[in-house]
Amino acid sequence: MMGTSHAATGLLAGAAVAVAVQTDPFTALWCALIGGGAALLPDLDEPGSTVGRSLGRVTELASRKLRDASKAVYRRTATDVERRHPQEGGHRYLTHTVPACAVFGLVALLVSLVPLGAGLVVFAMVALGLGTVLRPMKKLGSLRKRKHATLWIAGGLAVAAMLGYEQTPAWWLIGSVVFAGALVHVLGDWLTRSGVPLAWPFVVNGKRWWMFRSPVAFHTGKSPVEVGIRVVSVIAAPVTVLLGSPVPPV
Repeated sequence: MMGTSHAATGLLAGAAVAVAVQTDPFTALWCALIGGGAALLPDLDEPGSTVGRSLGRVTELASRKLRDASKAVYRRTATDVERRHPQEGGHRYLTHTVPACAVFGLVALLVSLVPLGAGLVVFAMVALGLGTVLRPMKKLGSLRKRKHATLWIAGGLAVAAMLGYEQTPAWWLIGSVVFAGALVHVLGDWLTRSGVPLAWPFVVNGKRWWMFRSPVAFHTGKSPVEVGIRVVSVIAAPVTVLLGSPVPPV
């Protein structure tokens, strides 16, 4: 799926997690924003991807490191069957596994435990999501030229608003939302023809990196199904926040 589609499903996932634990609407909003950014994390294994280039050298460096780690883990864990026809093991391998989603969530959780850590996670996720959404908008030339400044300002305002509210999402909630956002990315790619290694590290049909795909898989960016998922997610996310979160007493 395209980056904007992943971000949209992440928004909905974050909102759904917040509503499931009965947070107030304001906290649910932050969870939706965190989920939107977290849903882009698995694609950081590809430096040339939209999200890999979204924040300039920061995401490019992170992407190269994750790609190298993915290749190394593939080489070490590939079965004898897979070694007969070895793959590169970069994009859509390690970061597109369920354990990797759990690691993303755990890192966010641990960062949230330190002073101002929750603000850092919110800043990173808002900037990552906004950077991915703005990048394809070629018509917004002036905005794109000042993209990095725009992202710093937007992320800073988001953190200031959250801290000003004096009630940041709990550390365990932030970790859960990041995990959920990354997981819906993996499930979204499961719907495409390329598939994802959902069973890793377990062996299926002699392969540890067996690529699972939906029986009704579609081509990325070429299917009305993906457009429908993106539109429904964008509409459903705010509706979920408004209707599902209890309003705090005045």
